[in-house]
Amino acid sequence: MKDLYAILGVPENADADTIKKAYRKLAKQNHPDATGGDKKKTERFKEIGDAYAVLSDAKKRQEYDRLRQAPVGADGMPQGFDADTFSQIFGDFHGGGRGGSGASAGFGDLGDIFASLFGGGGGHVSQARGRSRGNDMQGGLEISFREAALGTRRSLRAGSGRSVEVNVPAGVESGARLRVPGQGGQAPRNGRPGDLYLDVTVLPDPHLRRQDRDVELTLPLTVAEACLGTQVDVPTVDGSVRLTIPAGTSSGAKLRLRGKGVKGPGGTRGDQFCRIEVVVPKLDPDDKETRRLVEELDRRVKTDAHRKF
Repeated sequence: MKDLYAILGVPENADADTIKKAYRKLAKQNHPDATGGDKKKTERFKEIGDAYAVLSDAKKRQEYDRLRQAPVGADGMPQGFDADTFSQIFGDFHGGGRGGSGASAGFGDLGDIFASLFGGGGGHVSQARGRSRGNDMQGGLEISFREAALGTRRSLRAGSGRSVEVNVPAGVESGARLRVPGQGGQAPRNGRPGDLYLDVTVLPDPHLRRQDRDVELTLPLTVAEACLGTQVDVPTVDGSVRLTIPAGTSSGAKLRLRGKGVKGPGGTRGDQFCRIEVVVPKLDPDDKETRRLVEELDRRVKTDAHRKF
């Protein structure tokens, strides 16, 4: 059986915060956007997401810990766990619940779930369930940074050509897997249709970056703008917003736009932080007049920037 704790590199008694930090670090290192599509690291990325989907959910983690201790019976299932119980516990395995997105996800086929956890041997369960429901279908879904921050609804074409409406929850991140119930392959003998699973890729924004529920933006200013103050139109996930820059703003300062971040549970919003970067011009060494003016400014305007070491 796979050790989900070892996959994330955390001890069995790790708290939720430790598990979350380990997941974020490993997911960032192995994300397809950062690895150039390396197949091994992409598989590693999915494995990390699978482990986090279980260990970040208190109930699933408790059942997983109990599952690890259970002996395996002749039918290939852990003793004390029937197929229905196993489905209820791990039905959202493989990406569900990441980052509080509320997106359900899963391999959908119990044999695949069982094989992923135990490294094989899930054929018995897969066949048993295959008679009562259709095959699951998988695909990819690319959404914009804004759509991920605020949520969206997409109309897609499934493999059969039929139109499928997909609700993308606000706050979803790259690597999450969305489950669309009943939109997979049709089951034989009037059984339940399979499900459609969509692996989400959030396209990067040229200016905005995400930090949990907050959004960050690097805002360049000229020396004059920083000294005198100004108003600047800045991009947000809600569109352009006018930001007032106080006079005397220095590089590194962060100005907050409240409620302009990523949507969370209950419609709460994070904030957007605009980090100031004062761009200092490179002077032409032959432009003596400009140099004289800068030197005059330095004499007239006293700051606390002089080193004391």
